[in-house]
Amino acid sequence: MSAPAPGFSAVPAELTTVAAKVEVRLDGVLGRESVRWHGVDPRLGEAVDLLAGVLTGGGKRLRAAFCYWGWRATAPPDADEEDVIAAGAAFELLQAFALIHDDIMDDSAVRRNQTTIHTGQAERLEKEGWHGEPRRYGEGVAILVGDLAHAYADGLLSGANAATRRIWDDLRIELNLGQYLDLRSAAAGDLDGATAQQVSMYKSALYTIVRPLQLGACLATGDDTPAELLDGLERYGRPLGRAFQLRDDLLGVIGDAERLGKPVGEDLREGKPTELLAAANERADDDQRQVLATVGRRDLGLDEVDDIVAVMIKTGAVAEIEARIADLVTEARSAAADLTVDAATKGALDALADYVATRNS
Repeated sequence: MSAPAPGFSAVPAELTTVAAKVEVRLDGVLGRESVRWHGVDPRLGEAVDLLAGVLTGGGKRLRAAFCYWGWRATAPPDADEEDVIAAGAAFELLQAFALIHDDIMDDSAVRRNQTTIHTGQAERLEKEGWHGEPRRYGEGVAILVGDLAHAYADGLLSGANAATRRIWDDLRIELNLGQYLDLRSAAAGDLDGATAQQVSMYKSALYTIVRPLQLGACLATGDDTPAELLDGLERYGRPLGRAFQLRDDLLGVIGDAERLGKPVGEDLREGKPTELLAAANERADDDQRQVLATVGRRDLGLDEVDDIVAVMIKTGAVAEIEARIADLVTEARSAAADLTVDAATKGALDALADYVATRNS
C-alpha cells in the first residue's frame, strides 16, 4: 500500500485486521460458487466470476469493520468470530450489489481502476458479434450480477437471530430509498443542503456506520442487546456517517483519480446533491453562480470541471466542508467516549473515526 498523502491517515489496524478475515471468507464463498456453477455450465459460472472480480478489485471493507466492532462491544472475550466475519462478508456483498447498480444509474465506465460490468459486457457483445443492443445487454448483465451479490449477502445472514434480521431488513430498505432520493434529486435539480443531508443520512450514515454497528451488537446478544447501547452507537454513527459522505463529496471533486480508481468530477456531471455544492451556491456571487449552474451537464469538459472546483474553493465552500467534517468527528468521538464498552472497542471507534474523516480514497 502506498504511503498516505500528507494530512491523511493511514488505514488503521482496527480495519485491516477485520478486512483480511472478511476477504478470506469472501474468497471461500465465491470460489466454491464458481466451481459449483462452472460444473453445471461454464456460462453460469461466468456470472459468479464477474461478481468476484468486483469484490477482489479493492474496497475498504469499512462496513465489515464497523459490524465487527459493534459485535465486539457485546460479545464475550472468547466468542467465536465466525458469525461476525460472515456478517462482514454479507456487508461487502451488499456493497457490491449497490455499486454495480450505482454504476449503471450513473453510467460510470470505471470503478476501482477497472472497467465496470455494464461497460465491459456491452463491449463484449460487440466484440463477439452477438445479437442485441450493446448497452441494454451490458446493463442487463450488470443488474443480474448485482442481484446475485444481494442473494449471496442474504444467504450469509440466513441463520442470524431475529433482532439482527430486523436491522438487516431495515438497512436494505433505507439504502434503496436513499439511492432513489439521490437519483430523483439529481434529475429534479434539488441541490439544496437539506436534500443533500437527507441523501447522506440514508446512503452513508445509516448504511455505512450506524446499522453495521447495531447489527454487529445484536448479532452477539439479539433482543437482549441494551437499548442504551444501540442508541449510543447511533449517536456515534450518525455524525460520523455524515462526515464520511462529506469527505466523499470533497474527494469527488478535488481527489486523486488514481487513488479513487475513477474519474474526478463525475458527481458534477451527474448533478449529485451534495452539501459542498449547496455551500458553494449559498456563498457564490452572480458570476460564480453562472459557473455552478453548469453542474449536471453530462458533457462538462475538464476545464469546466476545474472552473467549478475553483469557485468551490474561492467561495470558501471547501473550507466550510472541512470544518464541518472536523466538528462532526468531534461529536462522534464524544459519543464514543460515553459508550459503556471496553477500552479496545472505544479505541477502535476513535481510530475508525479519524480514518473516515481523513481518508484519501
